[in-house]
Amino acid sequence: MQRPNAARRREPTWAERGSAAVDHGDLAAARECFAEAVRGERGHARHRYHLAIIEEALGNLDAAGAGLTEALRIDPGVADAARRLSLLASRCDLPGAVPLNPTGLRAALAHATVDRDPVAEAALRQLARGTLGDVLAKGHAEGWPASARALCLGRTAPLLKNELFLAVLRTSSFRHPELERLLTALRRALLMELPRERLEDRALADFVLALAQQCEINEHVWSVADDEARRLDECAVAAPAAVAGDLAASRALLIASLYRPLTALLGTKVTPQQAAGIRPRALRELAMQRLADAADERAQAVHIPRLGAIAEPTACAIQRQYEANPYPRWSSVGVIAPAQMRRTLALYFKARELAVLDRPFEVLIAGCGTGQQAVQAALAYGPLARVLAIDLSAASLAYAARMAERFGAGNVRFLQADLQALAALDPQYAGRFDVIECTGVLHHLTEPMRGWRALLECLAPDGRMLLGLYSATARRGLKALRGDPAYPGAGCPDVALRAFRQILLDRPPDTPGGDLKMSRDFYSTSNFRDLALHVSEQPLTLEEIAQFLDENRLEFRGFQLERGVLPRFRERFPGAGWPGAIQQWDAFEAENPHVFAGMYNFWCARR
Repeated sequence: MQRPNAARRREPTWAERGSAAVDHGDLAAARECFAEAVRGERGHARHRYHLAIIEEALGNLDAAGAGLTEALRIDPGVADAARRLSLLASRCDLPGAVPLNPTGLRAALAHATVDRDPVAEAALRQLARGTLGDVLAKGHAEGWPASARALCLGRTAPLLKNELFLAVLRTSSFRHPELERLLTALRRALLMELPRERLEDRALADFVLALAQQCEINEHVWSVADDEARRLDECAVAAPAAVAGDLAASRALLIASLYRPLTALLGTKVTPQQAAGIRPRALRELAMQRLADAADERAQAVHIPRLGAIAEPTACAIQRQYEANPYPRWSSVGVIAPAQMRRTLALYFKARELAVLDRPFEVLIAGCGTGQQAVQAALAYGPLARVLAIDLSAASLAYAARMAERFGAGNVRFLQADLQALAALDPQYAGRFDVIECTGVLHHLTEPMRGWRALLECLAPDGRMLLGLYSATARRGLKALRGDPAYPGAGCPDVALRAFRQILLDRPPDTPGGDLKMSRDFYSTSNFRDLALHVSEQPLTLEEIAQFLDENRLEFRGFQLERGVLPRFRERFPGAGWPGAIQQWDAFEAENPHVFAGMYNFWCARR
């Protein structure tokens, strides 16, 4: 019996009602409840975040994207909202009918634990509906040089002051051929025509620095005309004067950094501390950071252990490519929480097979490159995972080690080794690994299946393996491109790479190589080299993969698929259960030859 003076039972809040509706599977009611919560507390970022999740679940993707950017506008630190926005932008073209909040987009681009590139492309689509679209239209109508001059030679145009546009340039890679043409023309105008005193305009100087950061992100992949190269040689940067604080030398350094890395312009003898005299402050801070990163990588390279010598001829050629061009250069990574990783793995493995995640377990990342996959795996598998990441290239491993420290991935260690000889050179690795991930690697070997067998020697008896292999069907055009008269040859210098890439950029999509500009890998130097100019490539067919699986008693557990592919597969094969038979996927690929344009990414396990 309630006492007369007992406090009345508290009514649940709208957010609590919304959560209860979610628990009962009533998403429509949940949306109404969280909408009321937002109306009652407009400055509450989490209410907007939860409402956006409900909108996404109901298929209202435009509203979901807008809600996520509103949450980030209110609280830029909501990393969950930034990650969700990145994933949403990767599966649909944002913005839709509902505009995205530009402040929220900028906040998302500031997070290093998300894949920034889809967010950047969403931001550019939104900008293209306004100022950027007007500038691009002018470029089409009057030519890119005229459009570029109008932006910078007189008064600094509004686009170059737009904070969202600058944030995209500073942080992200993007697929946008027209914007590349505009920015290349802008860079040329800045080098060839801009009076240096114009850099006294703070807004213009900020844009030039943002453009320099973009050129570092894409590794100076844009083409350079002969007269630009001559002007760069004529105006050689006086590094000692720049570090001594000479403003004219610093301005020359800034313009030159649009074409060459700051570390190359300053030289390895300049320390971060010595660069403290560079002006203005923003350029000084960028130069000091780049010098510090380079010094860190040199120190990391000294301490990375090496297992045996790299002796096989193709492995040596691959090693030389990645020593000179560590791939990929990255600054952000989509962090996956261990609980989410477990839910993802549950698509491929039974609960009893995932019990391995509940005890200390061993993971091998074979061919880790610059460590993006290794860092992501170390964080996603969690602290019980002991991750070994191996690669042929010491330069790539040094980059990986630096980034692992930056992202706090303390459960990963790096080793320079050839995966083809790992167990043979050190018996402790035989049968050791509960999980092996090897994506984008085996198809570069002389004998991919030999490399796969070498990895199987390292797999535990009940282990599971993630493979990523090039599709011979999807890469037929790339194979034919090697016979193109313009093809500069694998291992060509960067000058030839840029010239060839420009030819492909100018080609219509239905001509040889013209479709490559749809690939993200087209938009940076090391990525383009890996995409189209690799020293060794042996794509595989699904028939060859199926034969290897059968001969080695491996069970196919399913592809990692782009959204929308599985429904199309099930429509083609109505009776096929998950994961489908490889023979069915082979027939599906024959009818849809670009469905595995990235790679065959799939899980398998011992029978």
